[in-house]
Amino acid sequence: MIGIIPALAGAAGIFLFILPVFTGRILNIGNMTGFCVSLCLFLYGIGHSRIHALIAQGWRRGGICRGAIAAGGILLTAIAVTALVLTFMIVQAALTEPDPEANVVVLGCEVKGDRPSRMLTGRMDAAIAYLQEHPHSFCVLSGGRGDREDISEAECMYRYMTARGIDPGRLILEDRSVSTRENLQFSLQKLREAGLADAPETDDPAPLQIAVVTNEFHACRARLIAKDLGMRTGTVAAPSPWWLLPTFYVRELYGLLYQMLL
Repeated sequence: MIGIIPALAGAAGIFLFILPVFTGRILNIGNMTGFCVSLCLFLYGIGHSRIHALIAQGWRRGGICRGAIAAGGILLTAIAVTALVLTFMIVQAALTEPDPEANVVVLGCEVKGDRPSRMLTGRMDAAIAYLQEHPHSFCVLSGGRGDREDISEAECMYRYMTARGIDPGRLILEDRSVSTRENLQFSLQKLREAGLADAPETDDPAPLQIAVVTNEFHACRARLIAKDLGMRTGTVAAPSPWWLLPTFYVRELYGLLYQMLL
């Protein structure tokens, strides 16, 4: 009975982390890590008695075996605690509401030819809802053109949102960025050029308040980068498809840890 729960959890994880490979040809460090962890959990579930016996045998031997087991336990605990802390930060950032008068920055995402991906569609729908609720806010559409994209992500967003009733005069295109940092950095430049943010030479400027539209798992890293650039952010969180969320959540743990260690 003890092994049933980890075995079932591992099997469910294997399914969830393999699914994006077949539904969207997505293979990254997120689902590779999740698959390996889920496989280990599954193998532990079906062989836990034998594993416990081997650990007990190694512990009784003492010396190097006991030290290796203790080190492994400490490492696994450190990884688990780190993941929990980062997860708390991700959830907190996703729930941080923007200032009611904030202008908007929509972070780009994959475009397939000239059509938005599911992730990008979710971000645009969230941005449209926000702009409809805040008629005085302007919006920067941020994202360049990737190797497999026929148009820039900014242009794709512009076409989609104007077709759904958003006034083109409220939209500012930023079509050079290829990373989250560039999304925010170049969007800040666009806001300054439009007179919607203080120039950098302004004496003691207050932090610019913006509403960042991105997926919930990505909000924390975007917020940290924005803070480095002198912006204060709230999040307009776009929900992620359930079959993609585990993969991108795990990948984001790596990205967030890297961002914090820079």
